[in-house]
Amino acid sequence: MSIETSIIIRTKNEEKWVKIVLKKLFQQTYKNFEIIIIDSGSIDNTIRIVEKFPVRIFKIPFEKFSFPYALNYGIKKSKAEKFIVIMSAHSIPISENWLENGLNNFKRYKKIMGVYGFLKPSIRSSFWDKFFMNGFNFLRKLKNKQKQFIINKAGMGVMGFTNAIVLRDLWEKHNFNESYGLGGEDGEWANYWFKRGYKAIKDWDFTVYHSHKLGLWGWFRQWQYWKSSSKSHSFHKPSYRKDDIYLK
Repeated sequence: MSIETSIIIRTKNEEKWVKIVLKKLFQQTYKNFEIIIIDSGSIDNTIRIVEKFPVRIFKIPFEKFSFPYALNYGIKKSKAEKFIVIMSAHSIPISENWLENGLNNFKRYKKIMGVYGFLKPSIRSSFWDKFFMNGFNFLRKLKNKQKQFIINKAGMGVMGFTNAIVLRDLWEKHNFNESYGLGGEDGEWANYWFKRGYKAIKDWDFTVYHSHKLGLWGWFRQWQYWKSSSKSHSFHKPSYRKDDIYLK
């Protein structure tokens, strides 16, 4: 049977969450997918954990890592015919219907480039994680109670690759731009297709639990990072520590 969907997960030292994420994925109602792990030098138990699941594992040296390079590499190794799901190794689906709900948008809407979701703080989140994430979600629901939003222009967080689905044929026509090494390849890719008449869908039912235990200063730095990712830049940027690279 042909594979309709490939799920690409980038890992580096993700032993705390990756087992929970993979368990949730294999409990999904939608089953026609493969999972590809792109690991860039984990030194904890990440590889031992993922090897216990029916996934395909590819390793790249940390020196070669960048966010778009790892994704392009993984998609080239994938077998999916239609959909590419991109998610962080610490993004936990909110339900067993998560993937099915996300994919249903491609039946519901015409000429969309992809689907992405909201973020909810996990149980172990910091006070500031909960404050900012819950606050943003509350304001969005207060403004509009619908479950799906049609997005037709670029902006911070649009088509964020923390949890997103893109069409493989669109990726084939325009790979993720590897000049955005430190991040921002998601926004550049989305903007490319916005300019060509495509839309994106942001779906509450495609939400994940996702946190980094950031304090107030950490959130300020994260906000600065998100602002900087609107421009192309190489991955090895002196103003960011290596500890920060998986804040997607």
